[in-house]
Amino acid sequence: MYGTHPFYMGKALNGWFGVFANNAAAQDWWITNDNKNGSVNLKTIATGGTGDLYVMMADTPNDVTKLYHTVIGTPVLIPQWALGWNQCRWGYNSTEELEAVVGNYSASGIPLDTQWSDIDYLKDYRDFTYDKNGSFANLSDFVEGLHKKNMHWIPIMDAGIAARSNPQQDGLKYEAFEDGLTEDIFIKD
Repeated sequence: MYGTHPFYMGKALNGWFGVFANNAAAQDWWITNDNKNGSVNLKTIATGGTGDLYVMMADTPNDVTKLYHTVIGTPVLIPQWALGWNQCRWGYNSTEELEAVVGNYSASGIPLDTQWSDIDYLKDYRDFTYDKNGSFANLSDFVEGLHKKNMHWIPIMDAGIAARSNPQQDGLKYEAFEDGLTEDIFIKD
């Protein structure tokens, strides 16, 4: 999802061309125009890495772009609200703190489209759970309130399932852990 795509396109005598320099290392690019003879100079430097250079030629800029997309894939169409202001940080310890953040944006006249919650909302950092009886007891009401305002809530989850020697800890049956054991689906090596 993340990456840099140094790509440039230009007009040739017999059509159009595009150049894509695929290198994951840090890079700098300089493009200068020589006003005396109309030439363009391109200079690049990379800190390392292995680079692949793709040169593509076609009749139109649109055709060059299509060739470029055969190399990198087509863009992902994201929802419009995802382009708006999103607020996220680790350390919100209660639904009340989340409500205060959203309320402060509104009181300050700053548009907010999406409130994120880092893993603080999880019950003992267990994916697919939240603290229903503690500091996040009103989380579902908070999320419903955001939806009524045409806003969104995104919960962050870690990639792993917490391994607990006592899955009944704090009276919480941790189904994701128990189901993973039963189905033998956890990565072991």
